[in-house]
Amino acid sequence: HDIDFPGDFTIVLGSGVYRIGSSVEFDWCAVGCLRELKNQEKKTVMVNYNPETVSTDYDMSDRLYFEEISFEVVMDIYKLERPDGVILC
Repeated sequence: HDIDFPGDFTIVLGSGVYRIGSSVEFDWCAVGCLRELKNQEKKTVMVNYNPETVSTDYDMSDRLYFEEISFEVVMDIYKLERPDGVILC
């Protein structure tokens, strides 16, 4: 890889696919979580594949993965990033 993966990140899993009537609430939780982690000076990794959410804006997290929210994909990212923890939103 041409990018370093030093660890010391917290992964935040987004709500995934767009669902009428519920995506906004789940995205609000992810955004609030990302902001609080940033206030605590923690580095964040956002995993979501809904480009219409605020949580996937370029300035919301330190790293962003536009990937499906499945066990296999999340574990691949987990092994690569070596985070301190994972938060489900």
